[in-house]
Amino acid sequence: MKTATTILCVALPLLASAEMCNVFNNDGPVHCRSSPKFSAKSVTTIGDGDAWDFSCYKTGDCYEGVCSWDYNWELKCYINGFYTSDQCNSKNLPKC
Repeated sequence: MKTATTILCVALPLLASAEMCNVFNNDGPVHCRSSPKFSAKSVTTIGDGDAWDFSCYKTGDCYEGVCSWDYNWELKCYINGFYTSDQCNSKNLPKC
């Protein structure tokens, strides 16, 4: 029971600050990666226009001047902030 309580206590701050954001890419689905770099393994892809909750961000590889990567708790992966809507930014999301 202690392990479940510990996991819940760690997860709650991330979930409490989650922002629902759309993913945009005119060229098709966006790769959601295991870490905030383009060379990281693609965990899954998210379709253009799909909305997901993002709980925090990390700084990583830059694309078009955007170096923040938004983390999706459910999928356990990151998307470069260039591809997420304006709600997912450093003012609305805590650093991971």
